[in-house]
Amino acid sequence: MTALLSATDAVTLLRDAEHLAAGLSEAGWTPEVESGRFGADGWDVLSSAWAPSVSVFLDGSERSVREAALAVAAAMKAEPHRWTFDSEGPDWSTWSVDDERWGSDDIDWLVWEGTDVSVTLFTAGETPAGPGTLPAHLQLSIGRVDTPSEGLPRDDDRARRVLREGSVVDRWYLAGERDLPADVVEALENDPDPRVRAAAESERWIREQAFGGPQPAE
Repeated sequence: MTALLSATDAVTLLRDAEHLAAGLSEAGWTPEVESGRFGADGWDVLSSAWAPSVSVFLDGSERSVREAALAVAAAMKAEPHRWTFDSEGPDWSTWSVDDERWGSDDIDWLVWEGTDVSVTLFTAGETPAGPGTLPAHLQLSIGRVDTPSEGLPRDDDRARRVLREGSVVDRWYLAGERDLPADVVEALENDPDPRVRAAAESERWIREQAFGGPQPAE
């Protein structure tokens, strides 16, 4: 994770699908079948090309997650010329792993603003979730400051243009967009590149699961 923060210019990373995929791969992340998803050593990345953004997740023991979150915060604070720090809650990046305040204070997102880019970091211990619990986890999000909080609106003309003119990486990312016209979905499921077809199949299974449909055959 710290390799991604230190080796990648965030503005370049969030330029488009090609830069996203290249930046994540160069930082040691491996693309998976699902559109925009990368993984490395227990970490999980979900990225999007519309609008360009990256969310990084890690689950584990409270100690390991806190150590990872503090390492990320330290990497950000090591470059004050690039990032302006802000937080509405306590600055937990100054705490030790064993600080008692982890269990008593309200933990908030830590926020850094850079040139055209915003970085947010959150961590939490094990928390109740329905009948079970969520493990301790962290989330790091990197996004463009000009992206509306609700995201970018559906753009069918753009989707069809990417389908016609985009690279394999462009189409792989397009397959992960949740609101596409039916003709684009069908074309992606029949794309000449197997990576795009696999991503489109994965998305179809996710949609079917949401409505109780069957899982695709292995």
